Amino acid sequence: MPNDDLERLIHESLEQLGWSADASQVAQRVKRLDFGLPLEDEFSVVCGWLGKCKLIHKLDQSQYPEGSSASIQAPDLLAIFENNGKDIPVLIEVKSSWKNTLSFRPDYKERLQKYADTLKLPLLVAWRTKWDIWALFPLSNLRKAQKNFNINFENALCNSLLGMLAGDFSYTVKSGAGVHISCKKQRFVESEQGGEPQHWEVVIDDVYYTNGNSDTVRDLSPIAQSIFYSWSLEEFQEDIGSHILFHSVAKETSALFAHMAITRLLKFKLPVGEENIHWRSFVSGKDSVSEFKEFRSGVLENMRNGIVSYVLDPQPQNVPDFLN
Repeated sequence: MPNDDLERLIHESLEQLGWSADASQVAQRVKRLDFGLPLEDEFSVVCGWLGKCKLIHKLDQSQYPEGSSASIQAPDLLAIFENNGKDIPVLIEVKSSWKNTLSFRPDYKERLQKYADTLKLPLLVAWRTKWDIWALFPLSNLRKAQKNFNINFENALCNSLLGMLAGDFSYTVKSGAGVHISCKKQRFVESEQGGEPQHWEVVIDDVYYTNGNSDTVRDLSPIAQSIFYSWSLEEFQEDIGSHILFHSVAKETSALFAHMAITRLLKFKLPVGEENIHWRSFVSGKDSVSEFKEFRSGVLENMRNGIVSYVLDPQPQNVPDFLN
């Protein structure tokens, strides 16, 4: 972690805990902030990777003078997207909830809106919903219920701007598409007494792909190959005498959003035993997602090869005025 980032985390931890906190408390809070809390970092990485975001950064929410937050509140992020050749600056409040409804208290919504109105910028909400699907929609889409302002999962997704603004899309891998490894038997070593388990020396003599028609596909680009890392594949093997074949094949045919694929791709690269992606390391520049750059071109390459059946560019049901 860069020193300036560490210093900021320590300072933020001390502000939250109080300046008399002991070292162990500070260490635990820094760890929580660094790994568990930066939802904004995850969304920033997703937007930057999708390709149409020119700038995204956090807004410092330590407000002064004291009491100002009672009437006005800075949202989490400021972002600039490129849309039809124009730069579109927006403010973004980031939320995460697995409930079917996202709810804002009236005073909370009003404080955020006042900040946006003062700066004359659109205010959007980025909501990581159930199934880890992100939706990005105007704050004005929330509707008052009995007391709070709410939006449900369906309306949020139907009016999401993540495709139009950030470049998100969805794709479907054909059932039967997969990766195959051929191992040629060289020397028999041993077998279990009276049983099936066998020990062989082998040489991998072929790696190939298949599309949805079981046709062999070769010479896929590295980015096109990475699509298989993003999909749930069923693994099995077979012994055909001279060779042992390992198969990893797609069985499901549901659509996957590109913004969900980057999470799966990064998790695929995690060291054994690690489960959580360290999003802050990507924002700080320590790590990079450049090897998965141009992911869309890889998806389109797979579509030409019969591996992908659909590529969909989602548009919102209602386009907000600032995009018209």
